[in-house]
Amino acid sequence: MVGGKFWGYRETIKEGEYSDDTQLTIAVSRCIDENGNFNPDKFAYFELPLWLHYERGGGRTIKTVARRLNQSTKKWMNNFYTSKTFSYRNAGANGAAMRVLPIALVNINNIERLYRDAFINSIITHGHPRAILGSIIYASALYFLLNETKISKEIFLKYLQETINTFSESFKGDDFIQKWVKEWDKKSPNGTRFKEIFQKSRIESLEYLTWIKEKINQDDREFYKFTGALSDAYKGSGISTVLVAIYLFLKYINDPEKGIYTAVNMLGSDTDTIASFVGGLFGSYYGPSVFPPNFIEKLQDKDYLLRIGNDFFSNLLAETEKKYVSLKTYDRFDAYLKIIAWEIGLREMFWEALEVERSVIHPALGKGIIKNKRIEPLRRKDYQVKLIKIRFDCGQTCVFHSRISKDGELSGSLAKDTRKILDLLRK
Repeated sequence: MVGGKFWGYRETIKEGEYSDDTQLTIAVSRCIDENGNFNPDKFAYFELPLWLHYERGGGRTIKTVARRLNQSTKKWMNNFYTSKTFSYRNAGANGAAMRVLPIALVNINNIERLYRDAFINSIITHGHPRAILGSIIYASALYFLLNETKISKEIFLKYLQETINTFSESFKGDDFIQKWVKEWDKKSPNGTRFKEIFQKSRIESLEYLTWIKEKINQDDREFYKFTGALSDAYKGSGISTVLVAIYLFLKYINDPEKGIYTAVNMLGSDTDTIASFVGGLFGSYYGPSVFPPNFIEKLQDKDYLLRIGNDFFSNLLAETEKKYVSLKTYDRFDAYLKIIAWEIGLREMFWEALEVERSVIHPALGKGIIKNKRIEPLRRKDYQVKLIKIRFDCGQTCVFHSRISKDGELSGSLAKDTRKILDLLRK
């Protein structure tokens, strides 16, 4: 069931299809240039709002941020949002770690840029150290595995321990990150400063890491329980989900298929994200050949995903190590004009002006063909949901969705808010 009690509709997830984890990973990959630099403006103002139209299983935090960025002239680094139920400073889930893999891939020769871009990618959507640490731990694990041909559990765990203890040293002279931390501290929860919460999260990470060796021969559920990965309060934690994935990787290092199946079938946990982490770890260490052919063949958009990885690798071979110079900007005004134009196309699709096999042009994904259209009922009176499947020439497949009232009004449209922001940006 997608969307809750009254807005929800049934959706069948077919074998090999992916969810928000992979969608956002792909979106991040489109924000990395040929030199391996991540463009946070492009992700925040362009890819993230557009993702709302086709998101599948997206978390509340990321969807809230995507909308907030489209409702304010504030820059993403100042998007310290709050609501009645949660705030940016308390957003410690795994939504940042789930999309960091491309940043690790392009930085196998540049650990300092990896730390910085992983940090910056995190704070676009998540402000709690749990999310930031989880992202950097996972990115660092990928970095290590991409650079090593043979590892021992002891060396790998020691490397991660050293990383957790020392990576923040590289941020001391970073004016951008220090400025963000000062902004964070202005309205810190209960007067607790960012560095204090960061240190507590660091200790939490080290504790879980230490216990991997102790619990690796026990039932897998025991380590899940130990980290909180089976509790409602912490099962989406950026730290617990990443550490559980590292545990499964090390335990099943000689049986990757079992490791992935264990993650997928651990009901009560964040199964798709943990399985994605585990798959990323095995893939980084062994390469794609580690996965059974039926895994690869049934994977949604497999050719596109493989091409992204190959393109990054080709760029690495063509360049020498590059140090990070400065954050690139992306024209926010132009991005919003493109979003408005796409909203017009969306309305045409949802109002039945475009039929199956007609072509569309998406601002981020390019040309695509409408392959399927369907309507599902909703419990909310006088509303239904329309879903339109589009196959893009780039290789990605997306299902665009919108709840529509009987008078044709589209819920979740970005057009109204985007036009307001455009007017303010013009002034």
